[in-house]
Amino acid sequence: MTGKKGRLVLLFISPLLIIAFAHSQERPKIGLVLSGGGAKGIAHVPILKLLDELDFPVDCIAGTSVGGVVGGLYAAGYSGADIERIFSGVNWEDFSRDRPPRGLVPYFEKRLDGRYQVELPLRKGIPSTPRGLIAGQKFYNLFSSLLFPLPGDIDFDDLPIPFRCLAVDIIKAQQVILEKGSLARALRATMAVPTIFSPVEWDEYLLVDGGLLNNLPVDVAEAMGAEIIIAVDLANPLNSREELSTADKILGQSLQAVEVEQKKRKMEKIDLLIWPDMKGLSSTDYFFPDKMAKISERGEEAARKARPALQALKEKYDLTRSFKKDPAKPLGEGQRRVLGRVEFTGNKNIPSSFIAKLFKLKTDDIVDAARVTRQLNELYSLRYFEDIQYEVFPGEEGKIDLRLSLRELPRGNLRVGLRYDNLHKLVAAAGLYATNLPFPGLRLENEIEAAGLTRILSKVSYPTKTLDFPVYPLVYAQYQDIPTRLYTGDGRVITTYRDRSFSLGGGLGFLLKKSLNLELTYVLEEMNIKSQAELAPLESASALQTTLRKVELAATLDTLDNRRDPKNGLLFRGLYEGSNKSLGSEVDYDLAEASLDIYGTLRRNTFRLYGYWGTSSGDVPFFKYLNQGRPATFVGMAYDQLQGEEMRIVRADYSYRYSNLVQFKLMANVALGLKQRWSDIPHSPGTLWGAGAGVVVNTPLGLLEFIYALGSKGPSDPNALQSVAYLVLGARF
Repeated sequence: MTGKKGRLVLLFISPLLIIAFAHSQERPKIGLVLSGGGAKGIAHVPILKLLDELDFPVDCIAGTSVGGVVGGLYAAGYSGADIERIFSGVNWEDFSRDRPPRGLVPYFEKRLDGRYQVELPLRKGIPSTPRGLIAGQKFYNLFSSLLFPLPGDIDFDDLPIPFRCLAVDIIKAQQVILEKGSLARALRATMAVPTIFSPVEWDEYLLVDGGLLNNLPVDVAEAMGAEIIIAVDLANPLNSREELSTADKILGQSLQAVEVEQKKRKMEKIDLLIWPDMKGLSSTDYFFPDKMAKISERGEEAARKARPALQALKEKYDLTRSFKKDPAKPLGEGQRRVLGRVEFTGNKNIPSSFIAKLFKLKTDDIVDAARVTRQLNELYSLRYFEDIQYEVFPGEEGKIDLRLSLRELPRGNLRVGLRYDNLHKLVAAAGLYATNLPFPGLRLENEIEAAGLTRILSKVSYPTKTLDFPVYPLVYAQYQDIPTRLYTGDGRVITTYRDRSFSLGGGLGFLLKKSLNLELTYVLEEMNIKSQAELAPLESASALQTTLRKVELAATLDTLDNRRDPKNGLLFRGLYEGSNKSLGSEVDYDLAEASLDIYGTLRRNTFRLYGYWGTSSGDVPFFKYLNQGRPATFVGMAYDQLQGEEMRIVRADYSYRYSNLVQFKLMANVALGLKQRWSDIPHSPGTLWGAGAGVVVNTPLGLLEFIYALGSKGPSDPNALQSVAYLVLGARF
């Protein structure tokens, strides 16, 4: 009886199963197409969130450029809300620079931070432009972290949602559909806008942004078997005749002509076109928060308008999402694995054994995306490589193997900078730097500043290639010729003399971590200051052409987040200089000074505290006086006016960041215990003070800073007032 009941039940259920199976087979395959659009790509996110909310199935995705990035993450299992959080956490200004976090940068590179506007690699000894303004290392790190530990040889059909993204092989000028391999590398390739980002190597291809040839890849989704195609197009609407009144608008619309013609053939294949209104918005709006917010709002508006059509499709075909994010195969931060082998490819001049020592991760280490990225940044910060990409592969015994693909930088580079200030007017700087020449670990530095002043430095040091040994030898030669002013106690200029000297030095340096550096050197310095009658009360003519033999100890502690425009961290500098006749010097003196800058930022408000202490003893020549006469150290007095044998300074600054381009500043300072040898100045004048206000504008040449200040007219009468205006533009060197 039981058997008969079972057969009856089976006979009853079987037709239902057949009907259900047939119905599932009748459901059309849904394809999602996401266009490129740069910053406008965040408008894709509200559409994805709507699909999630409606539980609307997506059976395949094809995307180009930012559409490929968004689509790839969605295909890998991230929800629309996840992608929104990812985008909101990206600092676009920071991602536009390839430099790793400054705390990871070695001291030798940190010292050069902010000194130059342009850097050119030397290829075969000739300055050349890089392959792109941005190497894209931070984007690759982000994608690799989000997709860790996805295998580097995965078939994109095996993702939770089958996926394709487009790129262009710039060698053959042909479209390349990426469908297997490293998903992180594919996302980096599809967004590689030529000249902005470096191209991506992929087998025999050299890939750039797919939007060059196919910005809305409807044909690719169709080839994947999509029967219903939902396309999101972020193209700007065409301008009217009246709106085409400027050259940039005419050029922009001209570049759209081919794309518009292509779309005419694609429209008949699109079942639902979602076209957010992007009028007045641009693919380069990453750096404007108000415009990014507007792009997101336009995406949300487009999603609201698309809701009825999506609901109609859902009801017509009884659509239900079968794909759910698999909790057994999560991605991204927090996924820990045991490391198997580590392989290095692409390195030509630097042996793999050295790279392994720098990378530090080894077999049986427990790793996650954060740890791999951190070690990758450590390696990248040494500036031996243009970019570093890693891929994960299944290893033995459940471990993962890592393969690092490296592109070496040329071993030399030329850097160029410009600066303007009230004192020296225009000053140009150039630096020629080389590492690992002529043998591994050696560092050559050649710097020159010219025009308003002259300074030439040539330095050789050997900090070892891995920078893991704290002591290194160094030698250097330096020539300088710097116009310097001398003032009377009431603020009048006595004269301008040229601080001219030639120095040879050698000694030892000490590296502690990446922020603290000490250098102990023995220096031979030949002074050649031209004798002038005005200087007679200060020094004899013979003292202006003298030989100094001295010992110098310089210390630097630098934890600033940004040397050009700091927001957080500190900078300490200390110097001891001892000239003694027992060393063969013609003058006996000792000099010591120390300064400390501390920065802290709360939202748009940045606070700075600055302190300085300096003292000297013996027969200190005036051209070796402590000099804090600069707007960066003391406002309210002229350049070079604040000089002496002893002094202490306390200063506070406040800066309000009005926008990414403009900030306003207030500052106040006092100088205590100033001692000078001028005949008309009291030995210890009263407290000198100053206060000012300024505006800072971020320009392509660097920061343009204007300060207007009031302060003490001079040490002989600290209460008498004077006004001073400062203008500084460009690099900080």
